[in-house]
Amino acid sequence: MVQSETFIGDMTALGDLVRASRLAQGLTRDDVATATGLSPKFITHIEAGKPTAQIGKVLHLLGELGITLRAQVSVDIPADVSTKASHRRRNPHGR
Repeated sequence: MVQSETFIGDMTALGDLVRASRLAQGLTRDDVATATGLSPKFITHIEAGKPTAQIGKVLHLLGELGITLRAQVSVDIPADVSTKASHRRRNPHGR
């Protein structure tokens, strides 16, 4: 398996990556919809760069296509601040 990195600066770039990954794997939107439980229309919207897509559903779609995300942070986050931030949540959904 060949791995590559692509800069994603907006939803259009993410949509292009999703579509390219789907096509490279020989999958139709219906194939991906069946595998993820998402609608073909939702997948179409993501591939078109819809800026208001639900992030949880997008992450689920990316996972199914073998796409992982990494964050590059432009500020130094000390370990204690990172730990404090992770303990702030009351439940897994941040509520």
